[in-house]
This record gives sequence, structure tokens and C-alpha cells, in this order.
Amino acid sequence: MQVAVVTGAGSGIGREVAAVLLADGWRVIAISRNPESLEQLRKEFSKSRRIETLTGDFSSDELAKDASTRLVARFGKLDAVVAALSSHSADVRLRILDTPSTQLRAAFDTNFFTHVAAAKALIPALAKGGVYVGINGGLADFVIPGMGHISMTQSALNSFYKTIAQEALDEHSTNAAQVRALCLYGLVTSERDPARVNEGQLTDEAIGRRVADILRRPDAYPQPIQAIKARKYA
Repeated sequence: MQVAVVTGAGSGIGREVAAVLLADGWRVIAISRNPESLEQLRKEFSKSRRIETLTGDFSSDELAKDASTRLVARFGKLDAVVAALSSHSADVRLRILDTPSTQLRAAFDTNFFTHVAAAKALIPALAKGGVYVGINGGLADFVIPGMGHISMTQSALNSFYKTIAQEALDEHSTNAAQVRALCLYGLVTSERDPARVNEGQLTDEAIGRRVADILRRPDAYPQPIQAIKARKYA
């Protein structure tokens, strides 16, 4: 049975990715900083024997390495990792020219460097040919007034994932991991009724299905930067 780790699995996109992978037959290790959210996840999927949970934090290299060490000790090498790490705490509107650099650095700490720490710790934990998918937003390609800092972090993430996709396959790599970033073009909703999903929205279920397909068929998604788009942006 293949083993997938999902970070940020306590809520939102990470939670739905975990649910879709369980339905697809994966053994899922759900990671969150919040033990209460993991307890709720265990209750929700109490009938499944294929879900495990682990409290973990990727806000620093040290914490990420600790999580990786505990993962490998308990479960061995991993077949897949899904990094759903960004936080809405940075999604406040601001004008770059009026914002202290410390606040901008905090946005990068939250929405960029968590991905860096997670990738450095978890890509080496993948089995040979394992797949690593990072979840990114779609604002790298354009700027919405007041959200320039989000465009900046997402642009940086795209460059980061292009870089590590190369490095994961270079002569120093020990596992030839496949690295992809999935960029989300649209507001994410948990709505299940298609008639109530507007043209600018993406459902978390659709995102989960796309992630599952990338994990199952990475060769069908050869470029490091992938996208899923709401109808408005298609």
C-alpha cells in the first residue's frame, strides 16, 4: 500500500486532499500543528484503518527535520508528499510602499519559507521515484491591489519549485523524486453543489482530485508548475 503524507491536513485544502487520497486507497499520514484538528480528522475517518496522524510544524528547518525524522521512524520511506502549508494569516490587504519590511518578511516566513523547510526535510524521506506536490496560489501571474505581497510570495514559490524540481533529479539526488507545484487560479470553496459554485471558484474536492491524479500519474504532468483553474480563468 502506498503511503502519502499531507501537511496542513487539519483543515481546508489539506484536509480535502487527505480525504480524496483515502478514497483512492492510499495510506495517509495527516500532519498539522493543531492536535485538536487532527483529533477531529481521526473521528471523521474513524472507520478507516489507513489514516494516521502526526503533530508537526514546518516553520523552521529544525522543526521540519524533527517531523521528517519521526515520520521515517514510524512509517519508513514515503511514496508521496503533499505540502499544503500557506496560511490565511498573511492575507491582509496592504500597500507595499507603506508597509514595514518586517511585516513583509513575516509574509514570506508564513507562505514561502514553510515550503522551503518542508521540501528540504521531506524530499529526502521519499522512496525512489516518489512524488512531491506543493500547493501554491495563482497570484504569481498578476497583482490585485492590496495583495502584492501575496503575488510576491507566490512568484517566489514558483521559482523555488522549478529549482528543486531540477535539483531532485540531479547527480546529488539519492531518490530521483518528481517535484510539482499546483497553482490554484480561483477562490477555494468547500461547496459540493456544482450549481452553487460560481465561475471564479474552485472546489477543494476538485483540487484534491487533481493532486491525486498528479501523484498517480506524474509523467502526465511533466512540467514542474501545474495549474488548476476556475472557469473564469480557464
